[in-house]
Amino acid sequence: MQGHEGGPGRERDRGTRVEVGGATHAGKVRSVNQDSFWVGEVAGKGTLAVVADGMGGHQTGEVASKQAVKVFRDSLGRSRATAPTAMARASQAANLEIYEYALENPEHRGMGTTLTTVLIDDQVAIVGHVGDSRAYLIRDGQIEQLTHDHSWVADRVRQGLLTHDEARRHRWRNVITNALGATTAFKLDLHHFELRDGDRLLLCSDGVSMLLSELMMQQIVSDHRPQQAAERLIDEANDRGSPDNVTAVVLKVVSVSPRGKRYLLPESTDPASIDITDTLSGIRRVEDAFPARSLFAALKKQPWYPYRLWILGSAYLLLLFVLFSVWRAVGA
Repeated sequence: MQGHEGGPGRERDRGTRVEVGGATHAGKVRSVNQDSFWVGEVAGKGTLAVVADGMGGHQTGEVASKQAVKVFRDSLGRSRATAPTAMARASQAANLEIYEYALENPEHRGMGTTLTTVLIDDQVAIVGHVGDSRAYLIRDGQIEQLTHDHSWVADRVRQGLLTHDEARRHRWRNVITNALGATTAFKLDLHHFELRDGDRLLLCSDGVSMLLSELMMQQIVSDHRPQQAAERLIDEANDRGSPDNVTAVVLKVVSVSPRGKRYLLPESTDPASIDITDTLSGIRRVEDAFPARSLFAALKKQPWYPYRLWILGSAYLLLLFVLFSVWRAVGA
Protein backbone atom coordinates (compact mmCIF):
# COMPACT_ATOMS: atom_id res chain seq x y z
CA MET A 1 0.00 0.00 0.00
CA GLN A 2 1.51 3.29 -1.10
CA GLY A 3 1.94 6.18 1.27
CA HIS A 4 1.10 9.79 0.49
CA GLU A 5 3.09 12.97 0.25
CA GLY A 6 2.25 15.43 2.98
CA GLY A 7 2.21 12.80 5.74
CA PRO A 8 -0.64 11.78 8.01
CA GLY A 9 -1.77 14.40 10.45
CA ARG A 10 -0.05 17.27 8.66
CA GLU A 11 -1.64 20.61 9.50
CA ARG A 12 -1.34 24.10 8.10
CA ASP A 13 0.98 26.26 10.19
CA ARG A 14 -1.56 29.06 10.47
CA GLY A 15 -5.04 29.94 9.29
CA THR A 16 -7.43 27.10 8.59
CA ARG A 17 -6.05 23.85 10.04
CA VAL A 18 -6.58 20.59 8.18
CA GLU A 19 -5.52 17.05 9.04
CA VAL A 20 -5.06 14.73 6.05
CA GLY A 21 -4.52 11.08 5.15
CA GLY A 22 -4.58 8.87 2.09
CA ALA A 23 -4.06 5.30 0.89
CA THR A 24 -4.24 3.29 -2.33
CA HIS A 25 -4.04 -0.37 -3.33
CA ALA A 26 -4.25 -2.43 -6.51
CA GLY A 27 -7.13 -4.44 -5.07
CA LYS A 28 -7.66 -8.19 -4.95
CA VAL A 29 -7.94 -8.85 -8.68
CA ARG A 30 -5.72 -6.47 -10.62
CA SER A 31 -1.93 -6.73 -10.54
CA VAL A 32 -1.29 -3.09 -11.52
CA ASN A 33 -2.55 -0.06 -9.62
CA GLN A 34 -3.73 2.57 -12.11
CA ASP A 35 -4.96 4.91 -9.36
CA SER A 36 -2.86 7.85 -8.17
CA PHE A 37 -3.39 10.46 -5.48
CA TRP A 38 -1.74 13.32 -3.65
CA VAL A 39 -2.77 15.23 -0.55
CA GLY A 40 -0.94 17.97 1.30
CA GLU A 41 -0.14 21.66 1.39
CA VAL A 42 0.49 23.71 -1.75
CA ALA A 43 2.41 26.83 -0.77
CA GLY A 44 0.32 29.96 -1.11
CA LYS A 45 -2.77 28.05 -2.25
CA GLY A 46 -4.03 25.87 0.62
CA THR A 47 -4.61 22.19 1.28
CA LEU A 48 -5.00 20.14 -1.89
CA ALA A 49 -6.39 16.64 -2.39
CA VAL A 50 -6.29 14.89 -5.77
CA VAL A 51 -7.52 11.45 -6.86
CA ALA A 52 -7.06 10.08 -10.40
CA ASP A 53 -8.20 6.72 -11.77
CA GLY A 54 -6.34 5.84 -14.97
CA MET A 55 -7.71 3.86 -17.88
CA GLY A 56 -6.30 2.36 -21.04
CA GLY A 57 -4.77 -0.86 -19.77
CA HIS A 58 -1.94 -1.65 -17.36
CA GLN A 59 0.97 0.82 -17.64
CA THR A 60 -1.01 3.13 -19.91
CA GLY A 61 -3.62 3.96 -17.26
CA GLU A 62 -0.95 4.18 -14.59
CA VAL A 63 0.99 6.73 -16.65
CA ALA A 64 -2.11 8.83 -17.28
CA SER A 65 -3.16 9.05 -13.63
CA LYS A 66 0.36 9.84 -12.40
CA GLN A 67 0.79 12.54 -15.03
CA ALA A 68 -2.56 14.07 -14.16
CA VAL A 69 -1.77 14.31 -10.45
CA LYS A 70 1.76 15.66 -10.97
CA VAL A 71 0.89 18.21 -13.65
CA PHE A 72 -2.18 19.43 -11.75
CA ARG A 73 -0.23 19.89 -8.54
CA ASP A 74 2.76 21.57 -10.22
CA SER A 75 0.60 23.88 -12.32
CA LEU A 76 -1.49 24.92 -9.33
CA GLY A 77 1.63 25.65 -7.32
CA ARG A 78 3.11 27.89 -10.04
CA SER A 79 -0.06 29.76 -10.91
CA ARG A 80 -0.58 33.38 -9.90
CA ALA A 81 -4.26 33.25 -10.81
CA THR A 82 -7.03 33.11 -8.22
CA ALA A 83 -7.73 29.65 -6.81
CA PRO A 84 -10.73 28.68 -9.03
CA THR A 85 -9.00 29.87 -12.21
CA ALA A 86 -5.75 28.19 -11.18
CA MET A 87 -7.61 24.89 -10.73
CA ALA A 88 -9.19 25.17 -14.18
CA ARG A 89 -5.83 25.99 -15.77
CA ALA A 90 -4.20 23.07 -13.93
CA SER A 91 -6.90 20.69 -15.20
CA GLN A 92 -6.39 22.01 -18.73
CA ALA A 93 -2.61 21.56 -18.44
CA ALA A 94 -3.03 17.98 -17.20
CA ASN A 95 -5.39 17.13 -20.05
CA LEU A 96 -3.08 18.49 -22.75
CA GLU A 97 -0.03 16.81 -21.21
CA ILE A 98 -1.69 13.38 -21.31
CA TYR A 99 -3.15 13.91 -24.79
CA GLU A 100 0.16 15.05 -26.29
CA TYR A 101 2.12 12.30 -24.56
CA ALA A 102 -0.18 9.68 -26.10
CA LEU A 103 0.29 11.23 -29.56
CA GLU A 104 4.08 11.07 -29.19
CA ASN A 105 4.03 7.54 -27.75
CA PRO A 106 1.70 5.33 -29.84
CA GLU A 107 1.84 2.49 -27.32
CA HIS A 108 -0.04 4.75 -24.90
CA ARG A 109 -2.74 5.94 -27.27
CA GLY A 110 -6.23 5.69 -25.83
CA MET A 111 -5.10 6.36 -22.28
CA GLY A 112 -7.05 8.69 -20.03
CA THR A 113 -7.92 9.32 -16.42
CA THR A 114 -10.51 10.69 -14.05
CA LEU A 115 -9.51 13.67 -11.91
CA THR A 116 -11.30 14.72 -8.74
CA THR A 117 -9.78 17.57 -6.75
CA VAL A 118 -10.57 19.62 -3.66
CA LEU A 119 -8.69 22.76 -2.67
CA ILE A 120 -9.27 24.15 0.82
CA ASP A 121 -8.68 27.88 0.51
CA ASP A 122 -9.18 29.01 4.11
CA GLN A 123 -12.98 29.04 4.64
CA VAL A 124 -13.77 28.01 1.06
CA ALA A 125 -13.58 24.53 -0.45
CA ILE A 126 -13.37 24.42 -4.25
CA VAL A 127 -14.22 21.13 -5.95
CA GLY A 128 -13.07 20.27 -9.47
CA HIS A 129 -14.27 17.05 -11.09
CA VAL A 130 -13.84 14.98 -14.27
CA GLY A 131 -14.94 11.32 -14.53
CA ASP A 132 -16.43 8.93 -11.98
CA SER A 133 -14.15 9.22 -8.98
CA ARG A 134 -16.04 10.96 -6.19
CA ALA A 135 -15.87 13.60 -3.49
CA TYR A 136 -18.05 13.48 -0.37
CA LEU A 137 -18.74 15.89 2.48
CA ILE A 138 -19.37 14.42 5.94
CA ARG A 139 -20.99 17.00 8.22
CA ASP A 140 -23.14 16.65 11.35
CA GLY A 141 -23.35 12.88 10.98
CA GLN A 142 -24.58 13.07 7.37
CA ILE A 143 -22.76 12.27 4.11
CA GLU A 144 -23.34 14.18 0.87
CA GLN A 145 -21.93 13.33 -2.54
CA LEU A 146 -20.42 16.51 -3.95
CA THR A 147 -19.74 15.27 -7.48
CA HIS A 148 -21.80 13.80 -10.31
CA ASP A 149 -20.42 10.70 -12.04
CA HIS A 150 -19.55 11.18 -15.70
CA SER A 151 -20.44 7.65 -16.77
CA TRP A 152 -22.90 5.83 -19.00
CA VAL A 153 -24.83 4.27 -16.13
CA ALA A 154 -24.94 7.53 -14.14
CA ASP A 155 -26.48 9.28 -17.14
CA ARG A 156 -29.15 6.54 -17.30
CA VAL A 157 -29.86 6.88 -13.57
CA ARG A 158 -30.35 10.65 -13.95
CA GLN A 159 -32.71 9.94 -16.86
CA GLY A 160 -34.69 7.51 -14.71
CA LEU A 161 -33.82 4.53 -16.91
CA LEU A 162 -31.77 2.67 -14.27
CA THR A 163 -31.95 2.47 -10.48
CA HIS A 164 -28.85 2.96 -8.36
CA ASP A 165 -28.74 -0.75 -7.59
CA GLU A 166 -29.04 -1.65 -11.28
CA ALA A 167 -26.25 0.79 -12.09
CA ARG A 168 -23.95 -0.83 -9.53
CA ARG A 169 -24.37 -4.23 -11.21
CA HIS A 170 -24.56 -3.12 -14.84
CA ARG A 171 -21.94 -4.54 -17.20
CA TRP A 172 -21.26 -1.04 -18.58
CA ARG A 173 -20.76 0.58 -15.17
CA ASN A 174 -17.10 1.29 -16.02
CA VAL A 175 -17.85 3.17 -19.25
CA ILE A 176 -16.74 6.78 -18.71
CA THR A 177 -18.29 9.61 -20.73
CA ASN A 178 -15.80 12.34 -19.71
CA ALA A 179 -12.11 11.98 -18.93
CA LEU A 180 -8.77 13.72 -19.21
CA GLY A 181 -6.46 12.84 -22.08
CA ALA A 182 -8.88 11.41 -24.64
CA THR A 183 -9.13 14.62 -26.68
CA THR A 184 -8.11 18.26 -26.33
CA ALA A 185 -11.52 18.99 -24.78
CA PHE A 186 -13.31 17.85 -21.62
CA LYS A 187 -16.00 19.04 -19.23
CA LEU A 188 -14.93 20.34 -15.84
CA ASP A 189 -17.49 20.43 -13.02
CA LEU A 190 -16.50 23.25 -10.69
CA HIS A 191 -18.22 24.46 -7.55
CA HIS A 192 -17.59 25.67 -4.02
CA PHE A 193 -19.01 25.60 -0.51
CA GLU A 194 -18.26 27.24 2.83
CA LEU A 195 -16.37 25.07 5.31
CA ARG A 196 -17.22 24.57 8.98
CA ASP A 197 -15.14 23.35 11.90
CA GLY A 198 -15.28 19.56 12.04
CA ASP A 199 -16.13 19.01 8.38
CA ARG A 200 -14.63 15.89 6.83
CA LEU A 201 -14.02 15.33 3.14
CA LEU A 202 -13.56 12.03 1.35
CA LEU A 203 -12.19 11.61 -2.17
CA CYS A 204 -12.18 8.10 -3.59
CA SER A 205 -11.93 6.12 -6.81
CA ASP A 206 -14.94 4.11 -7.95
CA GLY A 207 -13.27 0.96 -6.61
CA VAL A 208 -14.24 2.19 -3.13
CA SER A 209 -17.61 3.79 -3.84
CA MET A 210 -18.99 0.79 -5.74
CA LEU A 211 -18.23 -1.59 -2.85
CA LEU A 212 -18.96 0.44 0.28
CA SER A 213 -22.28 2.03 1.16
CA GLU A 214 -22.45 5.72 1.95
CA LEU A 215 -23.39 4.83 5.54
CA MET A 216 -20.26 2.72 5.96
CA MET A 217 -18.03 5.41 4.45
CA GLN A 218 -19.60 8.05 6.69
CA GLN A 219 -19.07 5.94 9.82
CA ILE A 220 -15.44 5.08 9.02
CA VAL A 221 -14.50 8.66 8.17
CA SER A 222 -16.31 10.03 11.24
CA ASP A 223 -14.88 7.51 13.71
CA HIS A 224 -11.18 7.62 12.74
CA ARG A 225 -8.41 10.09 12.14
CA PRO A 226 -7.83 10.76 8.42
CA GLN A 227 -4.93 8.37 7.80
CA GLN A 228 -6.57 5.57 9.77
CA ALA A 229 -9.88 6.22 7.98
CA ALA A 230 -8.25 6.04 4.53
CA GLU A 231 -6.54 2.76 5.38
CA ARG A 232 -9.72 1.33 6.90
CA LEU A 233 -11.69 2.18 3.75
CA ILE A 234 -9.12 0.35 1.63
CA ASP A 235 -9.18 -2.67 3.95
CA GLU A 236 -12.99 -2.83 3.86
CA ALA A 237 -12.98 -2.68 0.06
CA ASN A 238 -10.34 -5.40 -0.14
CA ASP A 239 -12.35 -7.57 2.25
CA ARG A 240 -15.15 -7.43 -0.32
CA GLY A 241 -12.93 -8.67 -3.12
CA SER A 242 -12.13 -5.25 -4.70
CA PRO A 243 -12.19 -6.14 -8.41
CA ASP A 244 -10.77 -2.69 -9.18
CA ASN A 245 -8.01 -0.49 -7.77
CA VAL A 246 -9.04 1.28 -4.56
CA THR A 247 -7.98 4.73 -3.37
CA ALA A 248 -9.21 6.98 -0.56
CA VAL A 249 -8.13 10.42 0.63
CA VAL A 250 -9.59 11.90 3.82
CA LEU A 251 -9.40 15.46 5.16
CA LYS A 252 -10.58 16.70 8.53
CA VAL A 253 -11.11 20.43 9.01
CA VAL A 254 -9.82 21.03 12.53
CA SER A 255 -10.66 24.74 12.55
CA VAL A 256 -11.65 27.35 10.01
CA SER A 257 -9.97 30.75 9.90
CA PRO A 258 -11.80 33.02 7.42
CA ARG A 259 -9.73 35.36 5.30
CA GLY A 260 -10.50 37.80 2.53
CA LYS A 261 -10.35 36.28 -0.95
CA ARG A 262 -8.95 37.78 -4.12
CA TYR A 263 -12.06 36.57 -5.93
CA LEU A 264 -15.82 36.76 -5.56
CA LEU A 265 -17.93 33.64 -5.03
CA PRO A 266 -20.98 32.85 -7.18
CA GLU A 267 -24.31 33.09 -5.39
CA SER A 268 -25.15 29.51 -6.40
CA THR A 269 -23.20 26.59 -4.96
CA ASP A 270 -24.48 24.20 -7.62
CA PRO A 271 -21.75 22.69 -9.82
CA ALA A 272 -21.13 24.47 -13.12
CA SER A 273 -20.14 22.21 -16.02
CA ILE A 274 -17.61 24.09 -18.14
CA ASP A 275 -16.20 23.05 -21.50
CA ILE A 276 -12.40 23.27 -21.30
CA THR A 277 -10.45 23.09 -24.57
CA ASP A 278 -6.93 23.99 -25.65
CA THR A 279 -8.02 27.65 -25.90
CA LEU A 280 -8.83 30.20 -23.19
CA SER A 281 -12.59 30.23 -23.74
CA GLY A 282 -13.36 27.84 -20.88
CA ILE A 283 -10.85 29.51 -18.57
CA ARG A 284 -12.56 32.86 -19.19
CA ARG A 285 -15.89 31.30 -18.19
CA VAL A 286 -14.32 30.33 -14.87
CA GLU A 287 -12.93 33.85 -14.46
CA ASP A 288 -16.41 35.25 -15.10
CA ALA A 289 -17.97 32.84 -12.58
CA PHE A 290 -15.34 33.64 -9.92
CA PRO A 291 -14.34 37.23 -10.83
CA ALA A 292 -11.20 38.75 -9.36
CA ARG A 293 -11.88 41.26 -6.59
CA SER A 294 -10.54 44.40 -8.31
CA LEU A 295 -11.67 47.77 -9.64
CA PHE A 296 -11.68 46.40 -13.18
CA ALA A 297 -13.81 43.41 -12.11
CA ALA A 298 -16.23 45.76 -10.36
CA LEU A 299 -16.50 47.92 -13.49
CA LYS A 300 -17.29 44.87 -15.62
CA LYS A 301 -20.35 44.22 -13.47
CA GLN A 302 -21.80 47.69 -14.10
CA PRO A 303 -24.85 47.79 -16.42
CA TRP A 304 -23.18 50.40 -18.63
CA TYR A 305 -19.97 48.38 -19.16
CA PRO A 306 -21.05 46.77 -22.49
CA TYR A 307 -21.54 50.31 -23.85
CA ARG A 308 -18.19 51.63 -22.59
CA LEU A 309 -16.74 52.30 -26.04
CA TRP A 310 -19.82 54.20 -27.13
CA ILE A 311 -19.76 56.23 -23.90
CA LEU A 312 -16.05 57.01 -24.25
CA GLY A 313 -16.52 57.99 -27.89
CA SER A 314 -19.42 60.27 -27.02
CA ALA A 315 -17.43 61.86 -24.18
CA TYR A 316 -14.52 62.45 -26.55
CA LEU A 317 -16.74 64.14 -29.12
CA LEU A 318 -18.33 66.25 -26.38
CA LEU A 319 -14.87 67.31 -25.18
CA LEU A 320 -13.89 68.30 -28.73
CA PHE A 321 -17.09 70.31 -29.07
CA VAL A 322 -16.42 72.15 -25.78
CA LEU A 323 -12.82 72.90 -26.76
CA PHE A 324 -13.93 74.14 -30.17
CA SER A 325 -16.58 76.36 -28.59
CA VAL A 326 -14.01 77.84 -26.17
CA TRP A 327 -11.55 78.42 -29.02
CA ARG A 328 -14.18 80.27 -31.07
CA ALA A 329 -15.18 82.35 -28.06
CA VAL A 330 -11.57 83.34 -27.35
CA GLY A 331 -10.97 84.06 -31.00
CA ALA A 332 -13.99 86.27 -31.16
